[in-house]
Amino acid sequence: MRVVNRQWHVPPDPCYHHGMNEMAHMVLAETFACNAATAETLAARARLRDHPAHSVIIAADRDGAHVHVMVDGHARMMAFAVDGRLVAIEDYLRGDLLGETALFEKDQPAHDIAAVIASTSAAFGQAVFLDLMTNYSCVALAVSRRLVARLSRITQRMVEGATLSANGRIHAELLRRAQASEDLTIRPPPVLSQFALQVQSTRETVSRAINALEKRGIITRDDHGLRVVAPHRIEELIY
Repeated sequence: MRVVNRQWHVPPDPCYHHGMNEMAHMVLAETFACNAATAETLAARARLRDHPAHSVIIAADRDGAHVHVMVDGHARMMAFAVDGRLVAIEDYLRGDLLGETALFEKDQPAHDIAAVIASTSAAFGQAVFLDLMTNYSCVALAVSRRLVARLSRITQRMVEGATLSANGRIHAELLRRAQASEDLTIRPPPVLSQFALQVQSTRETVSRAINALEKRGIITRDDHGLRVVAPHRIEELIY
């Protein structure tokens, strides 16, 4: 993949905060599965950074100097395929790590990670983060778990891309998102254009597939969410 015609902007001077707020301490404790005292130690080695909507957090044409923990907001890894299609590679929400792969490989990434909405991250310098991984097993374990989970997701998408039709990928992603909640409801309802990027399809194809599911009573949706009523029927439609 190659990055072309960036549709977001790189802020010239990142907006850093000198202190960590209570939410940041809480997110670090959750992310690294550590106690409050350890979270406070980790927080002292990071700086809060604000990212306006559509601004680049990690740029493909720059060496990654920081590892980020998402404290609040929503970021997305985007890249352009050879045929010019914009592809959503991965989404990042509260507690997710960004930029940790640059700790182990020095080649510049072939993608940008940008804020979808106004977001905040805790930024660690690479040398600082490596030191924390060496001295705090909870940090090293968190990185390992997330890298394995990411590899699993990428492998799953590669398999689905090679074996499923466009509608099959749509149904699989809907079911996956619904099963992440206790009541099989996706909140807020998916934005069709963004969903299409996620499953490497078009907005029109996604719209037709969802409308068909709704007409058959397999899903219901309103302004607050999309609920899967019959998950077994969606599963049957995947293959």
